[in-house]
Amino acid sequence: MAELCILFADIADSTALFEKHGDEAARTAISSVLDALLQKAEVHQGELVKTIGDEIMCVFPLANHAMLAAVDMQNTVSGNFVLGNHPISIRVGFHYGKVIEEEGDVFGDAVNVAARMTGYAKRGQIITNSATFKDCHLPPMLDQRSLGKTKVKGKLLAVEITEILWQQDVSQVTRVTSALDIKAPIAQREMLLKISGQTHTMTEQSPTKTIGRGIDNDLQTQVLMASRLHAELQFSGGNFKYSDMSTNGSWVKQGVADPIRIHRDGMVLQGEGVIAFGEADFSDISQLLHYCIKK
Repeated sequence: MAELCILFADIADSTALFEKHGDEAARTAISSVLDALLQKAEVHQGELVKTIGDEIMCVFPLANHAMLAAVDMQNTVSGNFVLGNHPISIRVGFHYGKVIEEEGDVFGDAVNVAARMTGYAKRGQIITNSATFKDCHLPPMLDQRSLGKTKVKGKLLAVEITEILWQQDVSQVTRVTSALDIKAPIAQREMLLKISGQTHTMTEQSPTKTIGRGIDNDLQTQVLMASRLHAELQFSGGNFKYSDMSTNGSWVKQGVADPIRIHRDGMVLQGEGVIAFGEADFSDISQLLHYCIKK
């Protein structure tokens, strides 16, 4: 089991880009931003693990490398990417810990915590935790602040959240963030999930659900072609994202569109639809994951 720093960087409020400017223009703009983020990651010894819709997941050998990459990412995007009159911003979160490396992907508690850090970040923020930050060497022109402690799924003790203040003139920071912001999220979107008689609701207060044949998953499926841990659903940046972690892949059918195969990759879910596990078989509706996103 290796120790790495996991970093997620995603486009803040990307749904608005699609709604205001259309799919083609939004995808082109998002692709340009993600390419720029990856370049900054590579400068600091980062490696791309995967792209999940409007988000990249990278690994770094040390927490300090991830922090410096995050600062470079924010400086690169801030004020430099605009679609129409809509300035594009990003949110970044990272965490250092033990991971399992398998077939070009990484799994484990450190990945989940890193995703939580990104989920706590708002546009223009870099979020980590005190355990990871102690291994970082903050450049003298930057600063950090504690946002207080909060409970993180899978952790017995509350985790102290740390924000990296990446603007060199911190007096110009206009956003006001506190521990209260973390505990009382602004976004009120929710997604209803149904499979095999099980019903769950996802919100920012319950930001992650796992799906698979294993009994320890939040949602269980009996499909033989499904993996024990098949996929993860995550609420991040105002979007619901589906990340396939399986051997055989997933098929996502959104509305009346043709099914899209996802394998060790992810996508942002929109509207409502169904997901098949392991094979493109939509004949048994009881074995499909039905989702419906409510604004």
